[in-house]
Amino acid sequence: MKKSSKSANLQTLKPVTRQTCKPYCLTIAASDTSGNAGIQRDIKTFHDIGVKGLSVVTGITAQTDKNVIFSKALPVEQVQIQLKTVFENYHISSVKIGVVFNKEMMECISYYLSNHAAKNVLIDPIINASDGYTFLNKESYSNLRNEFLKAADVITPNVPELESLSGIQIVDKTMLQEAGRLLSQKYDAYIFAKGGHLKDKNIITDYLIKGTDIDVFPNPNAHLSHIHGTGCLISSAITAFIALDHDIKTAILKAKEYFYSFFD
Repeated sequence: MKKSSKSANLQTLKPVTRQTCKPYCLTIAASDTSGNAGIQRDIKTFHDIGVKGLSVVTGITAQTDKNVIFSKALPVEQVQIQLKTVFENYHISSVKIGVVFNKEMMECISYYLSNHAAKNVLIDPIINASDGYTFLNKESYSNLRNEFLKAADVITPNVPELESLSGIQIVDKTMLQEAGRLLSQKYDAYIFAKGGHLKDKNIITDYLIKGTDIDVFPNPNAHLSHIHGTGCLISSAITAFIALDHDIKTAILKAKEYFYSFFD
């Protein structure tokens, strides 16, 4: 009798029961062999912050901490079946999108985001890797710039991405803010403009821009712009904290605290 009672009690303590209160975050991105960016980094970040990670793999890459050696997009049909599976079987609280390779893939993702009324969509507009490796051809880049980014609630460009998308050469914070305002109005989205590439010896300043409103997030200059995967780390952290029902400003503050804990 005691054995039976103990077994019955254990049935009420299944891990799935304990985890049902955690929100689901979806990452749509490529894999990274180094583990410091892409799907691998996003899932690790989601786990650290306390949300449940879902993933749709857009392609594979061979990378080290310094270089991208190879990349290949998955066929869009394989991306589509992954999207169908996660959107039809999970209640997704937020979505983070990284490398999306080509126009057909972007159109497929946009369809599922729209058809399932996805909320809290963050796009990290990865055009080139930090070593200069290009993920998008001319047609794909044009679709990213003119159509795909309209699906975002939050866009997280670094300075080179902000220059490319806005057409503005950024040499200081004034030009960065101007570019961010332009993109915020174009895409009707928050622009979290990362200032790590600006040459300032003492401080790095990031900006959250929506229309004419600008919030400033200064940080000590830890000289991290050359480190592989920092963009994925901060964007996936913001996505996770938004899923935990924090407003965008609080999510950024908490994400930055998490981010800098890696480099103390």
